[in-house]
Amino acid sequence: MRITRLLPALLAFATLQAASAAAPPTTAELAGKDGFSQAYQAMLTFPSWVTTARATSVPVSDFNLGGKSYILGHMCRPHDCAAEQLEVVFSKDHSAAWGLLSFKGETSLKQSFLGAPDAAMQKALLKAYQDNNPSD
Repeated sequence: MRITRLLPALLAFATLQAASAAAPPTTAELAGKDGFSQAYQAMLTFPSWVTTARATSVPVSDFNLGGKSYILGHMCRPHDCAAEQLEVVFSKDHSAAWGLLSFKGETSLKQSFLGAPDAAMQKALLKAYQDNNPSD
């Protein structure tokens, strides 16, 4: 009798153990595993011309947005400005910077915002890109 009472509990426990063992890893766990970790780190890596600011660039300009004054700049990958560009906005009080990193292929344009710009700042960065690329 005792075994028949314990059997359902043991089966339930075994099923729960098997289910938890078969559960897929979390995203954070997967990003830390060999193979995936390298791919994850590569995803987070910017081109060296971006991280070192060794780029072809133009003089900065001032602009206002929402009653605040900012500094706008543009730089690009040396010898490949048409393909890789970065629009940068600095707050004049040095508290923040935002960017728009653009990679242009023959048939595609991939852009990523940097520094979590709000909608108004995103619009300013996109306008700066268009101003620097009037034929796009």
